[in-house]
Order: sequence, then structure tokens, then C-alpha cells
Amino acid sequence: MKKIIYILLIASVFASCNQGDNKAKELSDKNKAGMQKFYDEVMNKHNPAMIDSLLVADYTAHESDPSMQTKTRDEFKKMMVDFFAAMPDLNYKINFMVADSDMVVAHYTFTGTNSGSMMGLPATNKKVNIDGVDIVRFKAGKGSEHWGYRSEEHTSEL
Repeated sequence: MKKIIYILLIASVFASCNQGDNKAKELSDKNKAGMQKFYDEVMNKHNPAMIDSLLVADYTAHESDPSMQTKTRDEFKKMMVDFFAAMPDLNYKINFMVADSDMVVAHYTFTGTNSGSMMGLPATNKKVNIDGVDIVRFKAGKGSEHWGYRSEEHTSEL
């Protein structure tokens, strides 16, 4: 009888660990889906109106490039409007995406042609191909913090 109780105890510990793993995986999958939706709906469809539904109101960006730094979700939306006007053919390709609970990391390649003015500079009409990494913390299913890194060797083409 003691052996049966011991076996049941061990089985319940493993079962509870699996439930925790399942919940963490569900959260990770949900957050990855939110990140993919951001790339699909905002970046590739050039739809900054979707930002409110995908980012929290007190969204914070930590960018490696100070010119891309935004302090609020509304500043970010305005920057995206300008970015889409500067590169009307902008497209993001997600090379891979991983998630761990509330954090999602995506490696992407974006391509486009700088055919409109950007940050007060005239269009160069040059094509760009830039690799980058986005790291996003999610809170209640929405992006709350972002760290962005891009390959610098290609940004001079703008």
C-alpha cells in the first residue's frame, strides 16, 4: 500500500509539472501569435491603426538606434505612418520566432525601397535589405516592451 501511495504521489508531481509546462507553452504560443499578427497586420499591411489592439497603452521601446526611439504608443504609430510613406513596398519576412512565457524573440529580414522622404531626408530610391531582431515582452496578450536591433551595414543604403 505504501508503494502505491508513493507511486501516486510521484505521478501527481509529474502531472502538475506537465500542467505548468502546458500553461507556459499556451502562453508562449499565444504571445507568438500576437507577434506574428503585428508583423502581418501592421508591418506588412501597413496598417498602424492596428497598433492600439496589439500594444499596451504604456508601451515602451528600447531601440539600439536612437532615431527609432519612441516614448509612447502614439509616437510609435506616428513613426510607422512616416515609415510606410517612406517605403511603400516595405515587407517583413520572419526568419524564426521563439517564445518563453511573456518574452518573444523574432529574427526578421525587411526589404523595401526608400521612395519617400524619411525623418526629414529626401528619398534615395535605393532598395534596402536589413536583418534585425525584435524582443518583445507581453503583458495581458499585448506587447508592452520592445528591444530592437538591426544590422548596421545595410542602413547606410537609406
